[in-house]
Order: sequence, then structure tokens, then C-alpha cells
Amino acid sequence: MTQARRVNVLALSYLFPNRAHPSYGIFVLNRLKAAHEHCSMRVVAPVQWYPFMAWLRGALWSADVPRHEIIEGLDVHHPRFPVIPRYMKWFDALSYYWAALSVVKRLRGESFEMDLIDAHWTYPDVVAAYWLARRYRKPFIVTVRGHEALYLEERTLRRRMVAYYLRKADLVVTLSEELRDKVVGLGVAPQRARVVLNGVDRSRFRRMDQADCRARLGLPQDKRILISVGRFTENKGHHDIIKALPTIQRRYPLELYIIGGINPEDSFEKELRTLIADLGLTNVHLLGKVDHDRLPTWYGAADLFCLATHREGCPNAVLEALSCGTPAVVAEVGAVRALIKPGENGYLLTSYETESIARALIQALDHEWERGRIAAGMESWGWSRCGQQVVELYHAVTNAGVIGHQLPHPP
Repeated sequence: MTQARRVNVLALSYLFPNRAHPSYGIFVLNRLKAAHEHCSMRVVAPVQWYPFMAWLRGALWSADVPRHEIIEGLDVHHPRFPVIPRYMKWFDALSYYWAALSVVKRLRGESFEMDLIDAHWTYPDVVAAYWLARRYRKPFIVTVRGHEALYLEERTLRRRMVAYYLRKADLVVTLSEELRDKVVGLGVAPQRARVVLNGVDRSRFRRMDQADCRARLGLPQDKRILISVGRFTENKGHHDIIKALPTIQRRYPLELYIIGGINPEDSFEKELRTLIADLGLTNVHLLGKVDHDRLPTWYGAADLFCLATHREGCPNAVLEALSCGTPAVVAEVGAVRALIKPGENGYLLTSYETESIARALIQALDHEWERGRIAAGMESWGWSRCGQQVVELYHAVTNAGVIGHQLPHPP
């Protein structure tokens, strides 16, 4: 890809790895790292702060997060922004803006002149990105990564602010056509909404010997192994997969391992454990969070990846599983339609009814998959493709000179 010059990008992201939590928002890091090969970039990843936060929330929000670090070649800054837990969420956007502004002023003093702002979440990122863009008269873009980022089920000021500031963005990037339709429905001009699918780290997620992977994880060699990766929330549909197991295990001896982090605000773990007990299942294992570096081994050990998610953008777990050569049975939502080729690398779930899910999983377990071919089919899905598409959008926005309406500077 040839460009007249390297664009200077200020990336703004609430979701981003740090020394205390290296896998948090890893997909944002991967995309920015790929884009960084074609542009100059500084990353501002503010971290929440309030008294006793480390005790209440853990190391991710603790003093273990440095103010500045270099992560895989990216210059990353972690200013603190004060929050009041559960209350006055409008204040988050204001404090987030001021935290980011302090870094931007310092970077400008060090001769980094940004050409545009690239925000990677909606709230509070998009609000801060807008006011920074207006202050310095630069364009800004924002990425909508999932339905939850739109807060459509809320009746709150936050939801209204997200819709308002998305309409002010010079460009809105979504991870699927489905999400693009949603943001256009919120009033974003269609010509300012583009789809860029996620990529996958092909150097990390690659095909490995299945027996060796099982031995390393201490898993049985004589059973079918299903794996699902996704947070323990109702939206991820883990309960739908669990309900189908009694039917499937009449045909196959199997074990189901569910990997996923837990967010106290929407945890569905208790309900999952109750369902497992009510069904008398002893072959379902809720593993919780697993180190990102160990995920390829889990994918390699599995006969099948399954996910009955109800809403998605472009699910990283599906890309990762396929890149490891593991066939996938996934609900037909978001960008999944672009990933799954029925009969070649998996099947699509078109219904959440238990019998329908059971039939699809049995069909996949009956099928003789060419795992090498599945992995090879992901060659073109590396992050470099995604990074190039993003940089092309950077140039399109900066060359157009679109900076939105003239509005007063923020306070």
C-alpha cells in the first residue's frame, strides 16, 4: 500500500491492554499494531480511578498500571480518570476527556501533531474524542464493536449521548453489516458508516496436534471435546448449548469446556451453574478466564467450537478457532455469516431451540473435517489486512478535510 505521507494518529481506547492485564482489549491492540506499520501513532488508554478501587475491582484498575509503557512497539499512556461507581455516569465522560486532554497537551509539547483521532469504544471514548477533535480542529472516527456499545436497552442519558456523538463522527466503523445498519438507524449518515472486520493473529492461532494439546491440558483422549469462549453473560448463549447436551451425549461421550471472563454487572454464572445442576450434568466445566496465550492450545484440543451468541460484531473467538483448524458451530449473527462456510469449516445456528442446536452439533460431530484446510482458509484473515483497510480510511478522512460543524471549544 503506497501513501503520500504517514498520518499521525491519536488512538483513544478505554479497552486496551496494560502491564497489569495484558489481554484486556487485545483485539484493539492487534488492530492498532497492524495500522501502526503504515502510520505514526500514540495511544491514550485512560484507566478508571476511585478510592479503594484496587480492593474492589482488582489489579486492572490498581496502581500496578503504569502511567506510560511501550506495548509491542506502541507508545501507550494511561492517565487516570475519576469515576463514581454506579452513579453520575455523565461525569465519566467529562473526567475521561480531561484525562485524555492532559496527555494530548503533553504530546503536542513533544512535537506530536495529530492528524486525526481514532476512538475504539463508544462511551465515554466517543464523547472525549469529539471534544478533543473540536478543540484541535481535527477529524475523528469511532469503532462500534458490538451491540452492547450502543446501549440500546437502556433508557439513560448515556444512550442518548452515544447516539448524538456517533452522528457527529467523521466516520463510524463497525464490525459487521448488522451493526452498520444499527448505527445508520441511530442517524449516522450511510456514507459515514463503514464495515471493517476483525483479523486474527496467525502467528499465535495456528493448527497444532490435537493429541498433544489434550495431553498438555490434561484432557481425555477418548472423548469428544467441545469448547466455547465468551463472557459468562446471558447474551453469549452458553445456556442454550448446555441445554442441548443431554441429547448429544446419548450419541457421543463428550466434555464441554466454557471459557469466559466475568463482569459482576451482568454475570450469568450463577444461572449457568444452576442449569448444569438441574440437568444433572457432570461434563460441563466453567473455566472462567484463561490466559490468552493458552487459548490456541484449547482450540487445538477441541473437536468443535460452539457459540450460541445472540448478538455479535465480528467475534474474535470464531476467528481464532478457525485459524487453529477447529470447525465451528455458531449462531448466525453479526459478521459470522462472512466467516462460516457451511460444510467447509462449520455450520450456522439459525435457531436457539434446543433440538435445533443439538441437531447442528451432532451434524458437526458426525462430519469428517479437514482441519488443515480450515486453518489454511484463514490465511487472508491476518491483522495486516485489517490494518491496511483502517489506514486507507485514515487517509480518506484526512484528505477529505472533514471536521464537522463549528462548535464552541469544551470548557
